[in-house]
Amino acid sequence: MSSERSVTLFANFTPYPLLWLGVCFTVGIITAKVFVFDWRIYSAACLVSAILTILFIDRKTALPFLSLAFIAAGGLIFNIENQPVSTSRVKNLYDNGQIKSGDPIEIKGVLQGKPELAAGGFFLELKTENAIYKGAQLEISGKIRLFAPVDDEQIRDEYEKLNLQYRSIINVACRLRREDNFLNAGVASQKEILDQKEIDAAAVVKSPLLIEKIGEEQIFAPVGWLYDARENLIVNFKDTFNVSTAGVLIASLLGNRYFLDSQTAKVFREGGTFHVLVISGLHITFIGGLMLLLVRLFTNRRLRQFIITCVFLWSFSIAVGAEVPVIRAALMFTILLFPLVIYRRGTLLNALGACALILLVWRPDDLFTQSFQLTFVSVGSLIALAFPLAEKLRLIGSWTLSSENPVPPQAPARLKRFCETLYWREEVWQVESARRVWTANLFKNPYIKWKQHSVLQQTVRYAFESVLVSLIVQICLLPLMIIYFHRVSLSGVVLNLWVGVIIALESFAAMLAVIAGQISRAFSFPFVKITEFLNWLLVALPRFFIEYSWASFRVPHYSGAAKAIYFLYFIPLLVAAFLLYGWNPAALNFKKQNSAFKYKLLCGSIAAASILIGFMIFHPFSAPTPDGRLHIDFLDVGQGDSALITFPEGETMLIDGGGRVDYNRQWMKREDDEPELFEPDTQGIGETVVSRFLWEKGYDQIDYILATHADADHIQGLGDVAENFRVRAALFGRAPFGDKEFAAVFAVLQKRGVPIVILSRGDLLDFNGVKVEVLNPEKSDSPESLSDNNHSVVLRLICGERKFLLTGDIEKETERELLNASEFVKSDVLKVAHHGSRTSSTPEFIGATEAKLAIISVGKQSPFGHPHLEVVERLKNSGAKVLTTGKRGTISVSTDGKDLQLKTFQP
Repeated sequence: MSSERSVTLFANFTPYPLLWLGVCFTVGIITAKVFVFDWRIYSAACLVSAILTILFIDRKTALPFLSLAFIAAGGLIFNIENQPVSTSRVKNLYDNGQIKSGDPIEIKGVLQGKPELAAGGFFLELKTENAIYKGAQLEISGKIRLFAPVDDEQIRDEYEKLNLQYRSIINVACRLRREDNFLNAGVASQKEILDQKEIDAAAVVKSPLLIEKIGEEQIFAPVGWLYDARENLIVNFKDTFNVSTAGVLIASLLGNRYFLDSQTAKVFREGGTFHVLVISGLHITFIGGLMLLLVRLFTNRRLRQFIITCVFLWSFSIAVGAEVPVIRAALMFTILLFPLVIYRRGTLLNALGACALILLVWRPDDLFTQSFQLTFVSVGSLIALAFPLAEKLRLIGSWTLSSENPVPPQAPARLKRFCETLYWREEVWQVESARRVWTANLFKNPYIKWKQHSVLQQTVRYAFESVLVSLIVQICLLPLMIIYFHRVSLSGVVLNLWVGVIIALESFAAMLAVIAGQISRAFSFPFVKITEFLNWLLVALPRFFIEYSWASFRVPHYSGAAKAIYFLYFIPLLVAAFLLYGWNPAALNFKKQNSAFKYKLLCGSIAAASILIGFMIFHPFSAPTPDGRLHIDFLDVGQGDSALITFPEGETMLIDGGGRVDYNRQWMKREDDEPELFEPDTQGIGETVVSRFLWEKGYDQIDYILATHADADHIQGLGDVAENFRVRAALFGRAPFGDKEFAAVFAVLQKRGVPIVILSRGDLLDFNGVKVEVLNPEKSDSPESLSDNNHSVVLRLICGERKFLLTGDIEKETERELLNASEFVKSDVLKVAHHGSRTSSTPEFIGATEAKLAIISVGKQSPFGHPHLEVVERLKNSGAKVLTTGKRGTISVSTDGKDLQLKTFQP
């Protein structure tokens, strides 16, 4: 194809050819994802379409053929990427059952980076070569991730003797795991998360004795220096600053989030600003832009500016781990900067299209990942909406008579006055008009005449444009924020600006503190205090908004076909962007360019987007419609309990919320200071499992939450549920305020104004014909007394002819007590007590229940060996069908009072 014909072709079909081709390529990937065809079909379609494009290059019919060629190319690349992986690939061996997850295995491989420091240990990423499994030698490929705990100085010394470095060759004995935990709707697949990070499996290395260093591979020295410099900075930050400040700096500057403490991370999450703690497009753009400005001070040659900036940026990207989102951001920055080298302005939309083409050819599967979508919607909203709108407003406000713009902008009077207030500078116009050979008077009528206050005007202008850009990005990201994070930020526009400015100042102060520290500790002291004060400011404003519930709120998302609303939302936004790009307020043919039809179309787009925003935020149709049946969903929360009861008229009760037992709290040491308590940023079961299951079902309110007792694996997750959902009342059998787990949940309930009800034996609740009998604990004069296993709340639900017995964690003693009135324990469905432990489920109790279905809430691999084999055999011998949540995932039972329907997440 000749260059002349190519130009003619592109000019005919769009002013943004690369954007259009990127869209076509994307459509091809989506098509291949939905419709499974052999790669040869896409290959043939691509070849035929390309040939037809060349044959009809001078005709308009070439355009559809070119589009089809790129659509077929997208499908072809996606199919090639998703060809079956090698039989020797680690993930393939585990997924096919050739190696069992959790079995001992010895792996030989090469380290892909220096050990990644973390609180309490470090991580290793190993590119595998071969393995020994059950005595057999295996040739394998793929990457694995290992965590090595460091609990004391002796273990630390042993690891230091190993001297693990980038490209070290090691043998390691471990128990690799590749499996999905928490098998419930709405909960992220662990396998998918590993695959997106290009990790095949993960393990914990119990001891340094299990690692043998064999040798070292030759490395490219500058890469080794980068890794060393980053590790030294992490150690320096950790030893110099307090826990909160060090965690923020290590995360935001060096891409390591393992030193973030839970309270600081929570503030950023609830404030909608957690993205500043993740090395992403925001950081790459800031660092690259800063470097470019610095280089421009020393050279005017654009090629040198480009090369030096890109070398620094890519070096930084490699140093922070070269993860896919970082490489993606660096590549996008490089592409957007490239037009400077060839002295061509280029359009940002074309550059965006080029980025999409290159990145999707590289990794077509990324199109369906959270990271890619967030990045491209953010950048697209800036390029297609925020920047063009700001540019038009500047034109309206700063218009002067010129050959390029001979006609005054046509805009509503109030908009004109507002823009002129922000952008008009009379003194600049006086200087420009004095240089011209002709004279003219311009009548400007701003709301405020700044006169000598140009700095104030610039400040207000900067603030307005920053708010405008932030607001547009937030509006465009709304569907993704709901789908992935179930969060709507109320104060994100303000907090993003605040956090962006303060964290930049904090980073500069921190680097000055580190540099000064090389001279003397005393010299660095003021910079350390300034850094820590800035970090306090960084967190203070978001914490203030959170305290008054102004920061954000949580929402469910639509499921099934209704999920289409999130895709439809982008249609009016795209229409608005198209109209905005074509709007020229100072055009000679203004009426033709800005017709009444376009104005009505714009108003219609804004109205449609507003209606869809309402549907997404208020989600009137997200919750399931009552069907007159009683539903009980027993969730997979690992070693714990959680069950959602949905009554026939739609009322809900959540019994227990799971939880984790160990917070892994540690003490972090600082130079010349007392150690600080550090609690890692680890989200609980209530947030990551139970809440996500409830959001997937479309709920934003749970009528009642009930804790059977105060053990962490039952009550802890209810705190997250009470924070994330509206709750009418909380039910307990005991209220042990001295128990830390109960106290934590009680604090949330008090803050949210949720009333507390104490239940005891003999209480009867009625939910539109479904009776709930309270069988345990016995009534106590002191409701604050012990809330242990034997004081668990035991419920029996009666719906028509069907009965369900939920036993908490009661043990033999309480079972014997309940057998005094054995007619009250008869049931069709039994939630087995205490995760199937031998301390419960006596033969007499099982026999008295006469249950035909026994459900055990337990993890796939219980640390306590639950369920015990004798209990399972006992249940089976009684005639009950036994199911465990760890193997089957969510177990759902429903009845209309006569039938009994059973569904499981895993078949």
